[in-house]
Amino acid sequence: MVLPFKILVSPLKTFNQFAQKPTAKGLILVLALILVVAAATLYAFATKVVLQVNSEPTSFLAAGIFSDWFLGYFASTAFGIILYWLIFATGLALISRVLGGKEISIRVLFLGLAYLLSVFVILYAVRTVIYLALPTLYFSGLSHWPPADEMEVNSALNVINAGWGVLPSQIDFALAFASLIWLAVLGAVAVKVLREVSWSKAAAVSLVVIIFTFLLLRLP
Repeated sequence: MVLPFKILVSPLKTFNQFAQKPTAKGLILVLALILVVAAATLYAFATKVVLQVNSEPTSFLAAGIFSDWFLGYFASTAFGIILYWLIFATGLALISRVLGGKEISIRVLFLGLAYLLSVFVILYAVRTVIYLALPTLYFSGLSHWPPADEMEVNSALNVINAGWGVLPSQIDFALAFASLIWLAVLGAVAVKVLREVSWSKAAAVSLVVIIFTFLLLRLP
């Protein structure tokens, strides 16, 4: 059950273990963790939002619209994570097949590549911690979230910039970029081990696919 995390710190050894004995147990765990960290990130953000409801400051968590916002953004966040991985993993599977190497079933290949989702678990866990460390934002001109029109959006951005500054967004950009590089490295290791091709081929495949994924979906 610790396989998804072992891949992050010792990818070559762990992918070799998986190639010898494929298992879906770790996959189930990492998918469950994706849902947990996605929900935790949204909840952590919501704890920092205070709106004006009936002229009284009210935590967004206690607002009637919180559940609809949370469910909607939770679904889109989880879908976005899976989509990012799916495009990257599919690219690795298709291009590595063209370049040759060991024949491996699609099931086993995607089971192995699914462990790349561990990168997203760490990324969103760190984002959760960052939100929890930030000060609370008080939106005096809003009664709902997210802002509905251009004026409210600009007002909200001013509050965010005044309360949080640019540092959190800069840190998040750095984290997302680091995650992209980490994903590319793990993708190369996965192709190398599962397909048994040269390091140069594995690195080339992962580089091409991660660039395509980035151009299509930007940073994770």
